[in-house]
Amino acid sequence: MNDSTTIGEAARRTGLPPRTIRFYEQAGLLPAATRSASGYRLYSAEDLRRLRLVSRARILGLPLTQVKALAEAAFEQSCGSFEQRLGGVIEERLADIDRTLAELHALRTELETVRDGLDPARSPDHDCRTETCDNCRFIDD
Repeated sequence: MNDSTTIGEAARRTGLPPRTIRFYEQAGLLPAATRSASGYRLYSAEDLRRLRLVSRARILGLPLTQVKALAEAAFEQSCGSFEQRLGGVIEERLADIDRTLAELHALRTELETVRDGLDPARSPDHDCRTETCDNCRFIDD
């Protein structure tokens, strides 16, 4: 196998640390590497392509289960089928991001409402205690 590369070279070519490559292999995102006579992991050109795909999918924030399914589809289906599947996954990810943004916007609005409802004139030395005071706007409103 003279077109195979060691994990160090695979790391250099993909920009992934060797530790990450080993993790992806252990997680099943990459087939088990073949081994040299001295036990070194060896990766093929297809393995490097798969690593690049996995790396790009992870940058998109996809969970490992989706990345694994995409990697399998990419190397078992036609390019057209793979791209359709990838398009669907991207649409789902965009919808997730839109939901998260809406939730963050609602949280920001709520935080501003709470902040604006605090009494800026109340001194830290105010002598009442929270458990007995019924004038704490955050608790009692």
